[in-house]
Amino acid sequence: MAASLSQDSSSLDAATEAAVGWLVTLNSGTVSDGERQGFEQWLRADAGHRLAWERLQAPLQQMLSPLRTGAPTASGSLMGQALQRAESRIRRRRSLLRGALGLGGMAVGTAFVAHRHAPISQWAADLRTGTGERRDFALPDGSTITLDARSAVDLDFGPGRRTVILRQGTLLAHAAPQTWEAGQGGAAFTVRTVHGQVRALGTRFVVRQEAGSSLVSMLEHSVEITTPQGASQVLAQGRSARFGPAGITEDATEPGTASAWQRGMLEAHDQPLGEVVQALRAYRAGFIRVAPRAAALHVYGTFSLDDTDRALAALAETLPIAVNVYQRGWLVTIE
Repeated sequence: MAASLSQDSSSLDAATEAAVGWLVTLNSGTVSDGERQGFEQWLRADAGHRLAWERLQAPLQQMLSPLRTGAPTASGSLMGQALQRAESRIRRRRSLLRGALGLGGMAVGTAFVAHRHAPISQWAADLRTGTGERRDFALPDGSTITLDARSAVDLDFGPGRRTVILRQGTLLAHAAPQTWEAGQGGAAFTVRTVHGQVRALGTRFVVRQEAGSSLVSMLEHSVEITTPQGASQVLAQGRSARFGPAGITEDATEPGTASAWQRGMLEAHDQPLGEVVQALRAYRAGFIRVAPRAAALHVYGTFSLDDTDRALAALAETLPIAVNVYQRGWLVTIE
């Protein structure tokens, strides 16, 4: 049966309510295998479920009223209520999980879903940042790192070990000089990602972990990149490279561009809009959806990460796209 959304109804039907809940869960920053399986089972269980999901993923104007066109319709108001209820359910689930993990003293953002403050998998990270947060950290050896928004690292420091494990996001490292300990030799400062490791032969560099590879950009001196597959390469100052299962390849990204986030800026040089939006997501509470056609457009310019409304407005002025804002900015679609 088709999932209906009548403007005369007082509540969303069950299928649409569930679809909103799945949207919130799947875009919360991390999803367990069990949740993915649960979603697939729910999707297959009833044709109405799939239709409700497709309506939610399709042009959302059918369900929400864009704020820029006037007052929201009843359907937009109902959807907002459903999003709030879904958010509340996940906050309760998060609280229970936090207690089970013995993290009762940890401060929690007031809106986990809307702010997507710290994905579940990063709660136990040694150091982390939330949405829109950049932060400097001093390390035990005198090195410092700066984490970009929604980033997380673990530390492995001890005799003969100076390793930062990047779990998510981007960091800028300022490595202290290599130390020597009696009988143990020197401990090189190393950043490790799922795609390999970067050993500092110098001082300042940026590492960003992405889905299929990691990017390293050298600001001062050099680093040595190695991958689990055995590839190895020294990267000199002023250069960038990607490393992962396919090996190590040079990248055209300028190190100054790769580190612009530290100044609160996003520099785009012939960059797909999809990548630009991905950077903005870490600085904006809520959800940004980009149509495939729009995601492929190339962007030139400098944008403020700390004012994503202004950045989105600038993109709308310079590109053939429509930026629609719903639910007081919680949801944005770019078409």
